Amino acid sequence: MKRIRDTWKVATDEDNAFAAIVDGTKYKRGKREVQKLLYDKEKVKAHPELYHKIDPDKGKIYAKKLCWILKKKKWRHKSPRHRRQFCRNRASSKGKWRDLYIPCLDDHIVAHMLMQANMKAFTKGMHPYCCGSVPERGIEFLRKTITHWIRNDRQLRYFVKLDIRKFFDNIDRNKLKAVLRTKIKDKASLWAFDQIIDAAPSACPVGFYTSPWFANLYLEKLDWYIEQNLFKIRRGKRIKYVTHHLRYVDDILLFGTSKTDLKKAVKQIKEYLKINYGLEIKPCWEIKRIGKHDKDSGKLIKGTYWLDIGGYKFCQDATILRDGIYLSAKRLARKMYKAGYYTVHQAQSIISRIGWAKHSDARRFMQECILPYVNIKEARRVISYVGKIQKQRS
Repeated sequence: MKRIRDTWKVATDEDNAFAAIVDGTKYKRGKREVQKLLYDKEKVKAHPELYHKIDPDKGKIYAKKLCWILKKKKWRHKSPRHRRQFCRNRASSKGKWRDLYIPCLDDHIVAHMLMQANMKAFTKGMHPYCCGSVPERGIEFLRKTITHWIRNDRQLRYFVKLDIRKFFDNIDRNKLKAVLRTKIKDKASLWAFDQIIDAAPSACPVGFYTSPWFANLYLEKLDWYIEQNLFKIRRGKRIKYVTHHLRYVDDILLFGTSKTDLKKAVKQIKEYLKINYGLEIKPCWEIKRIGKHDKDSGKLIKGTYWLDIGGYKFCQDATILRDGIYLSAKRLARKMYKAGYYTVHQAQSIISRIGWAKHSDARRFMQECILPYVNIKEARRVISYVGKIQKQRS
């Protein structure tokens, strides 16, 4: 595959820089450093419709400054701010402590500038079922894909979910740089990417915009290895060990028609990861049969199991939410009902969980546990009202 050339000119273009500022500050416009650099308070007071919109004049000045620093190669990635934070999983009621590394605003915008110019290098050659942190391949794509496979391919019987142990912490810097050099030929762009890779204790720290893109690029060869090299030859024909496979960041989901074939596939994947990446699969993996409900009892047939991934649980004839989402939504609805009023955070949380429920077979849950206790129109009205108040105050 040909490497991408002449991306530095695109990256250091002022229009590209301004687009990176708009995209990179999309969810950061309430922060002081962003408002100080990119907002004109007097203009916002005179024209309320400019609330949460970057001032074109200030944005262009800032974009010009970043482009000049990059062109002269005076940019050096500063040490990111470290923070240990308990990150709650939005797909369940659980969570875990994570080490976050937060770059300064200049470095964050530069990362966006580089990614916008080199996006073709990261997406060209990407496996079609590489999900997570990829536009239009989020949880909804994952849900539709797995549902389609399970319900339409009658030969599917077994599945196994593999999780890479401490994936982001164990990505090798030198190997990642070597992978980038197989995709990008522009030396200046590679110099800038090397700055980002060497800025934190790990090559892909949680908190950097580039980390999920680097992670997907790093495992691209693994995706195609599973697709093309895991097979047996019978009567002169290739028979794949894995019928369908999908990777959601560091979770690998394999489907197959035979338990023995999936065991062989897992064994080869473990060897490939250890030899080529120095990574390990967590030993908690287990090959299970795809669940199916018994018509008489309404329960899963004995020996079959739910497939739990991405906040959803799948079987051949149903898709439901993970237990943690049901539990948190039910508790929140009762709490809101007892209080008699809705806070902004509660309104946003319950609307989010209702959105999850709409994409699953959760009609009974909605009718019994949510709708009797929560007025959805009132919750939406609270969210809308607070948004209007914030505009007026600005």
